[in-house]
Amino acid sequence: MTEEKKALCSACLYRDVRPEVGVGDKLIYCIKKERVVSPKTVCEIYLRSTEKNREQLKTYIYGTFSEEEEQG
Repeated sequence: MTEEKKALCSACLYRDVRPEVGVGDKLIYCIKKERVVSPKTVCEIYLRSTEKNREQLKTYIYGTFSEEEEQG
């Protein structure tokens, strides 16, 4: 298996990397599928984790705050 194919899940936006998930390197928790999966070389929902994609996901999950709300 090539490095590119091995890296599919490890480079995916939907991989949950929090240590409390506790699934290790052999299994990955997919937040999109809401389940533990084995690493995939092909996935219909794969989305490369980039800074822009991570920010969009955070905004989708948590919403946005105006400056007035932040100052409180």
